[in-house]
Amino acid sequence: MKKIKWSIMSLALIFSICAAFATKPHFDCTGFPQYYFNGSGYVPVSADYGCMQGTITCTYYTNNGGLTYTPCTIGLYDNCPSCAVKTPPAKAK
Repeated sequence: MKKIKWSIMSLALIFSICAAFATKPHFDCTGFPQYYFNGSGYVPVSADYGCMQGTITCTYYTNNGGLTYTPCTIGLYDNCPSCAVKTPPAKAK
């Protein structure tokens, strides 16, 4: 009986640890200046950039002055101003 009790307690412990990591809030990196990798270095993105659908890293951010760059958004970088996703203007009251 004690073996069953310890097995259930162990599973409950493992489940609770996994659930704690699964519900951890995601860090929002879009507030930092964004950069993209052009093949030889990191370049700041333009004001009208877009990330098209894709599976690779679209933009990166840095918080230590450019020593390291961390992936931020997923997709394909597109510098096409007409392709950029723009937020709709706020309605006047």
